[in-house]
Amino acid sequence: MADEREEVRSRIDIVELVGREVSLTQRGKDWKGLCPFHQDRNPSFTVNRQTGRYKCWSCGEAGDIFTWVEKRQNVDFVEALRILAKEAGVTLTNRGDSTPPSVRQAQEEVMAEALSFFREHLGKNSVAREYCERRGLNQEILDTWEMGYAPEGGGALAVHLKKKGFQLADCKNLFLVDADSFGGYYDKFKGRLIFPIRDEKGALVAFGGRLLGDGQPKYINSSDTPLYRKSRVLYGMNRARNHFGKAKRAVLVEGYLDVIACHRAGVETALASLGTSLSEDHAKLLKRWVEEVVILYDSDPAGQKAADRAVGILTAEGLRVRVALMPEGEDPDTLLRNAGPAAVQQAVETGLSPMDYKMQALMLKEDASSQEFWIHAVQILAEAPTEMDLDRHIVHLAGILPGIPDVMQAQKSLRREVNKIRRAVSQKKEALTPTAFDHKQMQGKLSPAELVIFLAFLSTEFRVSGWMFSRTKELFATPLAIRISDAVSTVFALGAPEGEPARWLHKIQDEELRQILADLLLDLRANNLTEQYIADTVERLRQQQQKRKLAEFRKGGLDTAKRQEILMRLRELNPDTLKKQQDDDNLFN
Repeated sequence: MADEREEVRSRIDIVELVGREVSLTQRGKDWKGLCPFHQDRNPSFTVNRQTGRYKCWSCGEAGDIFTWVEKRQNVDFVEALRILAKEAGVTLTNRGDSTPPSVRQAQEEVMAEALSFFREHLGKNSVAREYCERRGLNQEILDTWEMGYAPEGGGALAVHLKKKGFQLADCKNLFLVDADSFGGYYDKFKGRLIFPIRDEKGALVAFGGRLLGDGQPKYINSSDTPLYRKSRVLYGMNRARNHFGKAKRAVLVEGYLDVIACHRAGVETALASLGTSLSEDHAKLLKRWVEEVVILYDSDPAGQKAADRAVGILTAEGLRVRVALMPEGEDPDTLLRNAGPAAVQQAVETGLSPMDYKMQALMLKEDASSQEFWIHAVQILAEAPTEMDLDRHIVHLAGILPGIPDVMQAQKSLRREVNKIRRAVSQKKEALTPTAFDHKQMQGKLSPAELVIFLAFLSTEFRVSGWMFSRTKELFATPLAIRISDAVSTVFALGAPEGEPARWLHKIQDEELRQILADLLLDLRANNLTEQYIADTVERLRQQQQKRKLAEFRKGGLDTAKRQEILMRLRELNPDTLKKQQDDDNLFN
């Protein structure tokens, strides 16, 4: 496994890998760009081919090629290794995966058999077929979306899977059947229209089921299984991803039929979260593919509330967001059936900015003469993303502000209230925001001389030998320098690494120390080092050590043997200094 990881590292260029998502510009040995992990306005994100690492000097996100894939594709290390190994052409003999290939293949076979069963029963059930016809779902649509039907009754699917030779205990883990109190099994989906759920790669991972008539729950969705994490899968993504194009825009809707309706209407970038609210992982998944998301949720209060929450999650991930407004009581599916494809397309194209959407929703909900309206209006103004947006809305609202007929005075009054809220929010953030990891502060815990030694040690031009480093490390005094030197010595038998840092830096187990070393590798002060300066620095460290040893004498409390041991050591280091101290009558008293 370790050798395979090293082979993958050697074949993947981190600058090229990161450059697929971040526009990078070379600055000396570094490549710089806007950080993809936070809303970065000034390039604070660097990638270094020599170290094989990236880092944002603003938010602190850092790592190597494996970390990059883990965070950008929302996968664990094993999956990141698999993805990069495939790209690098490296065959993994042992994936370290808790799910062996044979087990996963068996799980996929069970899911495929269940899909075949559901699809077969849709063709046999006249009630289900009539329901689909009423919803405008013809045979072409049913085939395209692989829709099926779970028959009424207790265990038709369970019996079918058992006859096919599958272990029902394994099927239970995939949310297809469940066990009863008598040791038998029954179907999880009964009397429902079935929607197969595929992940972004097209793998069948789960199912969703909708009742054909009244009843609760209307929908049942697979719970998390070995194949499926609902917080990381978006329904329709496997199809939508092929249509994002240059616009890099996705349309986010609420359910299966809404996704299908949008695709039928020509909005083929539609997708939906499943059985759960939009999550941060969903937003991260979208960020990998698009730059803008149009939210097309139901126009009822629940839909508006969900849209507000989705706006916050998506914008926090750095996505542009617009919110589409539909006629009252409509959703994409009913809008398509009632008004046709053009109405759905128009709703998407005329989406509002989040601020405009909130303000319009407020005006529809509250009377402008009420105090409640102005409390919410000022809060919305305070959240304006730009001063242009703020000015535009203040000009409009000033004209309807009760009690202040002078428009300019009304604008000033609104702006004062906005500033009050912004100051309060800013103070609260300062109080709650933890101090970010500061590499300069950590380096400050090294003495200047220790810092020089580490810069020389890491420099390819002034590579300090393992022997020299092992002798020099005895002179270190600060806790951080001792920690770093111990970590290096543990990894390298001779005390010093060989080759480019990208080939050995990851071997430092302590993440904090690994990041400090990575930062030091990028420290431009290393360019000013000379052989003589390094030698003088070592001598300075020796002198500092002498002072510490002599201080031990002055403090007393040492037995004679210990004093003699230190005495001999000091004589070796600097006889002149020792002679001077021996002249002090109080030295040994």
